[in-house]
Amino acid sequence: MTKFVKVAQKNQIPNNSMKDLTVGDLEILLVNLDGKFYALQNKCPHLKYPLYLGTLRGNVLTCGFHYAKFDVTTGKVLSGPTKEDLKTFTTKTEGSDILVDVDSDN
Repeated sequence: MTKFVKVAQKNQIPNNSMKDLTVGDLEILLVNLDGKFYALQNKCPHLKYPLYLGTLRGNVLTCGFHYAKFDVTTGKVLSGPTKEDLKTFTTKTEGSDILVDVDSDN
């Protein structure tokens, strides 16, 4: 099932930055990587540290607590104390709006 919800506007998230959002009971990290938007769970699978407090370098998100690294384009764990990938959510844009499929099961 698909349920796209408007979460932000493009101008609210500058290129190569990220923003934490709450949609219902979901905590989502929205990433703008060179104009393409990605949505991921906002908690590190290791100890549930909020990932928006980490750093983004290119497509690599590093957790600020124990330095787990994730590819924001896929959610795949690259290194660190966890072997668990991040849950991802499908995104799309309509005009200046950014929408996230909150029913994504990726």
